Amino acid sequence: MMLNYSLNFKECIRKHSFNIEKIGHMKIYKFLLVFAIVFISSIVAAQPGNNKIIIQGKFTPSIDDASKVNTSPILKDTVYKTPNFDYKIKERKLDIPFKIVPIRPAKLVGEPLNKLYANYVALGIGNYLTPYFEFYHSKLRSRDIKYGIHLKHFSSAGKINDYAFPAWSQNIAEVYGSKFWKKSVLSANIGYKRDVNHFYGFKPELYPDSLLPEDVDIAQRYNFVNADIHWYRYRMRKSEMNYDIKTSYYFLNDFYRNSEHNVAVNGFFDWGTSFYNKFKKERLGFELKESFYSNIWDTLPTHITNLIDIKPYYNFEFGQLSAHIGANMQVKTDTSSIINFFPDVKLNLAAIPNVLYFNFNLTGGQYRNTMKSFSDENPFIISQIPLDFTTQKYQVNFGLGSSISKSLNFDFQLYYSQYEHAPLFITDTNTMYNNQFTVVYDDYDELKFQAAITYRLHEKLQFLLRGNYYVYNMNSELFPWHKPSYDVSLTGNYNIQNKIFIKAAFISYGESYAPVWENGVQSTATIKAWMDLNFGIEYRYRKKLGIFVNFNNVTASRYYRWYNYPSYKFNVLGGFSYIF
Repeated sequence: MMLNYSLNFKECIRKHSFNIEKIGHMKIYKFLLVFAIVFISSIVAAQPGNNKIIIQGKFTPSIDDASKVNTSPILKDTVYKTPNFDYKIKERKLDIPFKIVPIRPAKLVGEPLNKLYANYVALGIGNYLTPYFEFYHSKLRSRDIKYGIHLKHFSSAGKINDYAFPAWSQNIAEVYGSKFWKKSVLSANIGYKRDVNHFYGFKPELYPDSLLPEDVDIAQRYNFVNADIHWYRYRMRKSEMNYDIKTSYYFLNDFYRNSEHNVAVNGFFDWGTSFYNKFKKERLGFELKESFYSNIWDTLPTHITNLIDIKPYYNFEFGQLSAHIGANMQVKTDTSSIINFFPDVKLNLAAIPNVLYFNFNLTGGQYRNTMKSFSDENPFIISQIPLDFTTQKYQVNFGLGSSISKSLNFDFQLYYSQYEHAPLFITDTNTMYNNQFTVVYDDYDELKFQAAITYRLHEKLQFLLRGNYYVYNMNSELFPWHKPSYDVSLTGNYNIQNKIFIKAAFISYGESYAPVWENGVQSTATIKAWMDLNFGIEYRYRKKLGIFVNFNNVTASRYYRWYNYPSYKFNVLGGFSYIF
């Protein structure tokens, strides 16, 4: 059915008006679309003209579905092409001026060098009529030369109850000096020493007055003169030759016109090598030593001996291992000539560098017993003591040490040695008072354990503890005569504000044995273990002037180092020192 009609604008609005309440059930967006169509149609009808809307055909109002855009936006990236450049660099030498400007030496910042003094003198006096004097003179700071003088006198004229006159004295005078070059040092010294002792090891009450000696009759005096020249290198390159040469001479005589001469020449030379590219600090060299001895006795023929040492060696380092591989060939000339060979191997392993190390040594050799070596160890020997060679067939040494900290270190060593014809001190029964010693030679094995511990706290406090423990296996003799089973020493120094200086020393020796004869029958005497405690203090009253006092054998014990030779009991020595 066709509808043809005309409506004015007001009528259209009236006829198409609708009740809002009836469309409450419609969705809001459909309502809005319908309203928009009606509104646009009305605007079109309101254009100039007849203001009429003509609709032909069937009319069914409807709203098409919305058309959704399903494509995603695409961002187009612009690709740039890198242009190719064709260029060349023209070489040209640029002259840059080079001017050497000397570097000024750095100025010393901080504390200046301490002032040195050229002279030192000390004077003291103690009980037992004990005077003391010592003097040093030395050159002050120098780059190329140093020298010095040393003088000393120390003696005692005290008495020991029940024993003969025990006075002793020691006098020293020596001059020394060194010349420094760029790579080497030449040093020399000459000295004189005079020691006097008395054979006081007997009790006068056991002898009638007619047999008692004068003090001078039991005196022994040693005069010792020595001189040496030493030239050695202290700075070198790896491939350069290293050298160390020393020539020495000494003369020793005693109160009974017996004397000993010794001339010794000792030198070693080595060169840098490179046998194996994994080794470092390789050195190949040898050591030569000759010792000539002449003993002139008052009533015996002159005795001349000679000992030559030839020691080739090879040193190297591999990782933390340092090695010395060598041998020792010795030619001994006495009544006959004999050649002996001994090992010379030394290994050191730094398990923890600068903290823990291990060492192993295998050595051996011969040495001559001399009048000097015997008198230094035991001043109460007979004048014409039998001298001979001693052979150390071998010595095996294993040890370890550690620097636990900058202040504390320790070192432990174990030695096993086998000796042939080694000397032991025994009482000489041919003397009237049995107050002198001779030696008897024997073969024995020695096991020694050595320990050392040091503690140092800056320059203020220092301690050193050292000890040895011995085990002997004798061949002929019953005991190792006059050899203690152990020895221990503890020394310490304490500096209080550079004003008060305290020092202490503790020494102890273990039990030892000595052979004695009664009516031609030998028996064994036991020398008890003993200890000696010493203490000293110095007070610097002024920077140059000090006052000191030393206390010796504080426990006042009477001990014996040698059979029938007691020591002084408590003694004190006081005095002053001055530097200028």
